[in-house]
Amino acid sequence: MIKKSNHQNQPWSLSDSNYAWDEHKLGRSHKYIARKLGRSEKAVEINISKTRVRLNTTPFTLEQSVGPAVVKHTRKARAKKQVVVEHDQKYWVTFFIGFAGGIFGAVVTAFIL
Repeated sequence: MIKKSNHQNQPWSLSDSNYAWDEHKLGRSHKYIARKLGRSEKAVEINISKTRVRLNTTPFTLEQSVGPAVVKHTRKARAKKQVVVEHDQKYWVTFFIGFAGGIFGAVVTAFIL
């Protein structure tokens, strides 16, 4: 009698993974592959799924027709000119209105208290 080897707690070897993938490509069920490899059906299903992703993924390569990157013209930083603000009448008017309002507020507050 041939003793079945139990590989359920073993990591997948490349030959086992390739065998499972080849059998899957031939149309064998996960149950059949699991019995042959001594693993669970879910483990076979996961391994086949990972193998499918691994085979469909190609490494990134640049196309040969792509030339060097096009660089736009760089802009030079320009210093802004400082604008000198002249004291206009409107600034003085704003100052006096604020000052008068403060005095008026103080008088009203003193009268109420």
